[in-house]
Amino acid sequence: MNSINSRQFSPELGLQAQMDQVSLRQPAIGPQSTEIGQTQEAKGTGFFDALQKSMQETNADQISADNSIKDLIAGRSKNIHETMLAIQKADLSLKTMMQVRNKILEAYKEIIRMPV
Repeated sequence: MNSINSRQFSPELGLQAQMDQVSLRQPAIGPQSTEIGQTQEAKGTGFFDALQKSMQETNADQISADNSIKDLIAGRSKNIHETMLAIQKADLSLKTMMQVRNKILEAYKEIIRMPV
């Protein structure tokens, strides 16, 4: 089982660095073993997969907003409204992801403080 300590998820790290850390780590809950000793993969998507997908979508929103800004500056796009919408979507997505990260950190710290 993998252990996570509070130094791995630090508020000083950028979102991309944290995504890299999460993508390198294996899920804490691996294949489930059955009574006869065989392993059975967990069905459906778990929290780890949902979190990773959400981070990838946030990153895609950031890249899309960056490309929209570059297109507007280069003159390839004259639509400032779509550029502003892409920027706001990326901003809201990043803020939401940061709040989710903060809640996960709070929950982790609470679990660490629990007596065994």
